Amino acid sequence: MRIIASHPFFTVSRKIDWNQQQYIEQELFLHLFEDHILSPSEKFLLDEVWDMSYRNSSCEFGFLYLHTNRGVFSFQVKSEPSHFINLYRDLKK
Repeated sequence: MRIIASHPFFTVSRKIDWNQQQYIEQELFLHLFEDHILSPSEKFLLDEVWDMSYRNSSCEFGFLYLHTNRGVFSFQVKSEPSHFINLYRDLKK
């Protein structure tokens, strides 16, 4: 199975070490395949994904939403995922 498209998203975690608080940002990828979408922690079959949407939150990032039969999953993104969403919608046709 080949990857049709990938889109980066990021997670932010907080670490406290020696009374100092640090925010650690990690870049991860959402991969679109012919029959599923893969994140580092979840696999979504395309039959389970009802829709995908994007909402710009600030000038620095926005949210990519996967609407599935298991609920809505959100991913923080720094770039607009319109190409990723359009490729997904083409596959769903």
